[in-house]
Formats: sequence, structure tokens, C-alpha cells
Amino acid sequence: MAACKVKPVQPTEIKDKKIIRQVIAEIRCKPSAAALKRHKAEEEDLIRLLKK
Repeated sequence: MAACKVKPVQPTEIKDKKIIRQVIAEIRCKPSAAALKRHKAEEEDLIRLLKK
């Protein structure tokens, strides 16, 4: 068995405040009705597949 060397992961540093504000705004906004309906349909499909 060969040993593999794992490189440490460096955290990403975002220096542009505009990008940070946009990401925070996207996280805080509520999903639309269409998105909720789509997620519900995907959840039902997944449950149906898991039961088989």
C-alpha cells in the first residue's frame, strides 16, 4: 500500500467587497415559489427512488 501525500487546503480570501455583499444578499433572499415547487418535486422523486 503506497502512502499518498495530502496537500493542505488554503482558505480562499476574497478581497472585493462587492462580491462579498452579493453573496450575502443571495444567501439572505428567500427562494421563489417556482424554486420551492421544483425542490418539492425533486424531493418526492428522490423519496420514490429510495423506496424501490
